[in-house]
Amino acid sequence: MALKAVDYTLKLLGITESLRRWQGVISEADERRRERVAKYAEQIAGTLGRVIEAYEKLEKTPGDAVAVRSAVREFGRISGYLENIVNALEGHVDGRRLAGIKRRLESLAAEALVLDSIKQADAARIERLASAEGYFRALADGLRA
Repeated sequence: MALKAVDYTLKLLGITESLRRWQGVISEADERRRERVAKYAEQIAGTLGRVIEAYEKLEKTPGDAVAVRSAVREFGRISGYLENIVNALEGHVDGRRLAGIKRRLESLAAEALVLDSIKQADAARIERLASAEGYFRALADGLRA
């Protein structure tokens, strides 16, 4: 029996939780670097809000082409913003930690995971996305405090 891949929203939530745990380390960075990470975190939070809207539409109307396209587009943005955060933290955060995040980002790039998750838009996935949004808003707020 083949094992089913972990859901995209779980992978995304895992990366989010890791970055949130790093807040103390990131807070020790210079102000310019902290602000860059905070801006990306805010952009990710806003993007997750749009993904949630798309998932809510898909939960009510599975296969809604506009909602699917929106979710795919926004997930692509999130991956890009996460890469920007990793780049902003290079030289400040332990290279092993960044390598772990980079590996996880590569797994997020698997289009099949995104499409599988989108096809299964439901309350549990929406909740995970909302949690991830909250983590990123908290990270941005914490870096600016």
